Amino acid sequence: MHKKYFTTGKFAKMCDIDKHVLFHYDEIGLFKPELIKENGYRYYSYEQYFTLCVILNLKNLGMSLMDIKIYLENRNPEMFLDLLEEKTVEISEKIKWLQEVQKSIESLKELTMQGMNSNYDIHLEVIPETIIVPSDNIENNSINDFASFMQEYIKFCKSLGITINEYVGTIISVDNIRKNNFLNFSYLYVKSDHPIKGKTKLRKKGVYLCGYFKGAYEDFHQLYTKMLAYADENKITLGKYSYEEYLISDIAEKAPDNYVSKLMIETVDNSFKDFN
Repeated sequence: MHKKYFTTGKFAKMCDIDKHVLFHYDEIGLFKPELIKENGYRYYSYEQYFTLCVILNLKNLGMSLMDIKIYLENRNPEMFLDLLEEKTVEISEKIKWLQEVQKSIESLKELTMQGMNSNYDIHLEVIPETIIVPSDNIENNSINDFASFMQEYIKFCKSLGITINEYVGTIISVDNIRKNNFLNFSYLYVKSDHPIKGKTKLRKKGVYLCGYFKGAYEDFHQLYTKMLAYADENKITLGKYSYEEYLISDIAEKAPDNYVSKLMIETVDNSFKDFN
């Protein structure tokens, strides 16, 4: 044999696959050895290495073995270019999705660590400017309306290309807090990496009255009562809205009593006038 050939075992090792994969591909007519000797020994050529690499890559991209076989049986340069272009688009979309997942993982790690390391003192804190996507006003909606609204809001965010993998925050007016209407939210919101014309708002940088709460969401009133008293005692003039963010929730903790949330009330110097 003047041409360079490899036994099934050596070829499989070179391609980093098991021998049975080559046997299976041969059985279904997808990829056959270039040479089978009279004694039944199978040999693959050097050039076949590159063909198998393409087959394995196409399979890893989700293309079925049957579709790969059909392509190989009818292949020509034009078909090959079309296939490469199709897979380029798929890979780009997958990379974008993986980047979103990675970003979500990093954000969830940060939120969880913040929740685990939080102290529960009420304090003033400078919150940086944040781009958010607020919902339409949902104040005074019923619980049933809220469920439908949440569904529509998530659908709306997805239509803007915003993937919600962390939480949907809530905004409640200080007026409702003072009236003990602690579940009468004004808006839902998520954060965004970039502004979207007509859709995003700025939560302005400024001093917020903040507190961490450990417990179920419906018990936020316990912390809000203390925060209002703190503001009165320290002559802090509150703004119009409070932002509620969920640091440790169902995905990380089974017991609602161990959830950790952060409540941030605007002070008068940085009220969110865009919501008026």
